[in-house]
Amino acid sequence: TGQGCRGDTMTHHCHNTLFLEGKPESVMAAKQALLLEPESTKPVLDFSLLLPPPASLQQAKRNKAFIQELKRWRTQNWSTQSNGVLTNMKEDKQSLQIQFTTIWSPPIKVYQALAAQWPNLGYVYLYHNSKAFLWGMAWYQDGLWTVHETMYA
Repeated sequence: TGQGCRGDTMTHHCHNTLFLEGKPESVMAAKQALLLEPESTKPVLDFSLLLPPPASLQQAKRNKAFIQELKRWRTQNWSTQSNGVLTNMKEDKQSLQIQFTTIWSPPIKVYQALAAQWPNLGYVYLYHNSKAFLWGMAWYQDGLWTVHETMYA
């Protein structure tokens, strides 16, 4: 499940919202596993903090074959070929909500990895891709994922 948001053109963006809540120390740890927070710029979403690519896909020199291999690895390990682009963030001590876009599909395996690492948090994620006519949502609590997906015409 969760493999929606696939389309035919490179302009397909999947709009994602992730909400998590729980104990403040767990919320902070999960946030640090998703976001780089440089002092001089706004936070940057980086799924490789939680699920890093192998060293062979972390080199600086990149050609077309390298980029294709990296996209394949990301799709297999993150469920999307791109990192997220953060569009909005709200937080307090016990919750974090981030909104971001990805290309093609939502990062389902990133959400699953978060829940595996911090199972005491509650999670809700929503996504939609209007060009692909897809939307979905899921929530996680007490070790159980509940998922709903729809394709509309």
